Amino acid sequence: MLEGDTGCSLWPSSLFLSEFILSYPKIFSKKRCFELGSGVGLVGVCLNYVGSSKVILTDGDASTLVNMKTNMKMNNLCVEQEDSQSMKDNNNKVQCKYLSWEEASESDLWDCRPDIVLGADIIYDPVCVPHLIRVLSMLLSRGNNGGINDLANKEETKYEFTGGSPTEAPNPPIAYMATVIRNAETFNCFGKAAADASLSVANITNSEAPSNLLPYLLSYDRVSVQLLKITLLS
Repeated sequence: MLEGDTGCSLWPSSLFLSEFILSYPKIFSKKRCFELGSGVGLVGVCLNYVGSSKVILTDGDASTLVNMKTNMKMNNLCVEQEDSQSMKDNNNKVQCKYLSWEEASESDLWDCRPDIVLGADIIYDPVCVPHLIRVLSMLLSRGNNGGINDLANKEETKYEFTGGSPTEAPNPPIAYMATVIRNAETFNCFGKAAADASLSVANITNSEAPSNLLPYLLSYDRVSVQLLKITLLS
């Protein structure tokens, strides 16, 4: 374990979510992706590999963020600035940002506009659940009534143009979360808070199971991981 929090360790849920991304690349290709509690950054490496148009990794622990940036630099993926020329000119699309769920506001997330929100092993502390739900709601509300960036991007997101012809407005954001249910009470707390916030939580572990891409990693217990698909009810 490096100097820092639990985010400096690699957990089964992160491996499972990475397998899911690599198994279903079309879901994430050319999509703006935003991860909560990114830890070591493995999910970001996989998102970049499958061709996500933008990848934003976040964490609320300073030591974890330093380690994450180091890992991205080792993979030639780190972009420090939003308008960095490297983001425009090559495939280095991964940004690492500090994000405290307790302190996050809509203005902090104003420019993110994710198509997909991700998280691995971030449902573990009932104290953090209300803050997580609040941040999730803000990120998933883009494209819904009163959602983040709705007004500022109304004209931008109303249509997509292909060959000069308008197409339907883009689909609303979706969240994919991989989690190990260590404590049923905490998980139930998350489910109730999600329902109260008009978030739909569906377990897709079996219906969209990823390929077993890490059979050689004997310490990886993928059976214990659940995969959730979360959307904002209209």
